[in-house]
Amino acid sequence: MCKHPHYNISAEQTGRDIFVTAHAAAESPLSLAAEKAAQLNALLSVAIENAAGGTLANLTEETQGHLLSLAATLANEALVLSELAVLRDLEGTRDG
Repeated sequence: MCKHPHYNISAEQTGRDIFVTAHAAAESPLSLAAEKAAQLNALLSVAIENAAGGTLANLTEETQGHLLSLAATLANEALVLSELAVLRDLEGTRDG
């Protein structure tokens, strides 16, 4: 296993698997989900503005793929964090 931490991000390789994790100081999973959603909104807003202006077509197909991959990653992170917030609330309801 090889692990490399830097800038609050850790990369770790175990066999053929590679894990990248980021330490995020946040008040709650829901607040971090909101931050991810805001990042996704900003990314998509820029993409939409460029598409409307015709400049998105100037990007290579590979770059467009990376843009969509980043958007999908942010959407998935926001979803998982939102689900974690719900699970935490449910556990708190059961305990209380």
